Amino acid sequence: MTQKGKRGVARKGLRKQFLSIEVSQEELNLKPMPYNSLKALLAICGFMLLFSLGQAQDLELSEFNQKRIKTSNRAMYVLGGWAVGNIALGGIQRSRLSGEQKYFHEMNLFWNLVNLGIAGAALYGNSQVDPGSLSLFESLKEQDKLEKILWFNVALNGSYILGGAWLKERSKSATNRPERLKGYGNSLMLQGGFLLVYDLVHVLVQQSQSSDKVEAFLSQVQFSGTGISLRFIF
Repeated sequence: MTQKGKRGVARKGLRKQFLSIEVSQEELNLKPMPYNSLKALLAICGFMLLFSLGQAQDLELSEFNQKRIKTSNRAMYVLGGWAVGNIALGGIQRSRLSGEQKYFHEMNLFWNLVNLGIAGAALYGNSQVDPGSLSLFESLKEQDKLEKILWFNVALNGSYILGGAWLKERSKSATNRPERLKGYGNSLMLQGGFLLVYDLVHVLVQQSQSSDKVEAFLSQVQFSGTGISLRFIF
């Protein structure tokens, strides 16, 4: 057989192979998936997607709450340190000095006993909170409540400064122990000034680290005439 004849036979063999493959695919007799099975598969996939998105949101909420609590704890350690220092110095100087200076340190001592109690109670309360157990609504509520308390304290601290200034001014015309009024007034102005700066820095830090997250969380919530829905953007 010539070379040309051999090539022709080879081509015919290839055609038969391709034909046999095509026929074998037709013989598979593939059937479309039943409608109920397709619905079940889609439902399972949808559930898995929602579950994974829910897990991701829970993780974000946990980190959001952890950051708020961590910042609050740091602030309480600062307040507690300030309180301990004032209590120690006030206890020593109150017994060593007299007149205006004695009452200045006396008020610092009494005032910071309260501050130390506040710091201790806040640290204990934070230790009892599980950051991952709070829902979206509870997380936003806790953040909003903390910021409102801090802004209220900022205004209250201003009143302490004004009250101290009034006591100091009142001591100029007082006939009964004016040195006590002046010492207490100076102490109130110092403590109010510290707390004003302290609470202002605390609330600004809290707002700066939560504003983006709060906006992102709120963008997922949609209100309608019949209820509230949660949407995911990805």
